[in-house]
Amino acid sequence: MTPHGGGAVERSWIEKRPGNDVSPGRRALAAILGDLCRQLKPEISAELGDKELTQAEAAKRLRSNASSLSRFLSGKTVPWPEFIETLYKEACTDAGGGEAISVTLDDLMDLRAKAAAERRCGGCADLSERTAELASLKREAAALRAVVTELRETVTELNADKAGLQARLAALATPAPPPVPRRRGDRRRSRKDVAAAHQVAAQAEQLDRGGSQDAALTLLRHSTEVLSPAETAVVLLTLRQQHQNRLADNLIHIYGRDQEDQHVMQVAMELHEQGAADDAGAVLRAAVR
Repeated sequence: MTPHGGGAVERSWIEKRPGNDVSPGRRALAAILGDLCRQLKPEISAELGDKELTQAEAAKRLRSNASSLSRFLSGKTVPWPEFIETLYKEACTDAGGGEAISVTLDDLMDLRAKAAAERRCGGCADLSERTAELASLKREAAALRAVVTELRETVTELNADKAGLQARLAALATPAPPPVPRRRGDRRRSRKDVAAAHQVAAQAEQLDRGGSQDAALTLLRHSTEVLSPAETAVVLLTLRQQHQNRLADNLIHIYGRDQEDQHVMQVAMELHEQGAADDAGAVLRAAVR
């Protein structure tokens, strides 16, 4: 486009690329200074017609020199206010008025003040490179948080499994008494049954009171897979005695939902014999839902 084409023109001496050590404010100021310089028109020669405005001619018109102008356009140096005002007025004149300029003089002065207040960062890395590196680190941190969450859930499951196994081992380590024939209504149980049940109930209560409600429920669910119906009934009765009614209700729901009808009937019978008729009915109702 020729200088008289009604818009800004491209000039090689304006196309400066700020270095990596140029601060953001200075970069922004240098870009606007370049836009204003593109509005400057060269003098018209009667013999040669329009000619390209050189950097030296522009600097002379702006009461500066070519070296200083180059530093202004590359962001290495912040120009003095008088230079800013002169460039703005000359650009407005050549552009046909201030309406053709995308920035006001006051805004330009504010931008200059901010650029002057910024310190150059010396040997810092390229800003775009650092931004990409930061984004990559954020993605890695998010992935690590997801892994940590998954590991915590796994640890909760393992702790519940461990508690159940410890209860079972403790029960097995307790010597069993001589077998006694069971009679209907006989509420005596082996020390092994009671020890295992009490251990599970104590572990569940400890987890629940410690804020690990999910782990407590996981322990109860696993206990139904390893404890006998008689032991499960003792666990339920123990939870009631400890006023852990929420855990007891959950155990009823879990057992009635997951266990075979025969085992559900055995638990209901044990509960009924121990005077827990309401819980016996509740576990039967859970089995048929």
